[in-house]
Amino acid sequence: MPKKKRRRTTPTPTFMTTAGWRWRSLPVFFAFVCGAFAMGMLNGVTNPVGAVFFYLALLGVAFGAAHMVTRWLAERRMRRRAPGTPPPSTGARPGPPRR
Repeated sequence: MPKKKRRRTTPTPTFMTTAGWRWRSLPVFFAFVCGAFAMGMLNGVTNPVGAVFFYLALLGVAFGAAHMVTRWLAERRMRRRAPGTPPPSTGARPGPPRR
């Protein structure tokens, strides 16, 4: 008579399928609209639905590119600021120094 198989006492390891990726984020949106824009450029616009889709993809590419450029400029400005200086206030701009 064969021996009974021992059952595992620990649960089997589970793997993350998404690897912690945020699917509803700007990089995913930007990749999608860049692909749609490239598809529209390669196939050409032959019908009204394709034209609407192409122009929506064009607006998405413009939005994503503008977002990435402004983020890059903001990070560059923050790195240039000397360490230890407080961030600028949101109030009125300071005038020239008083004598």
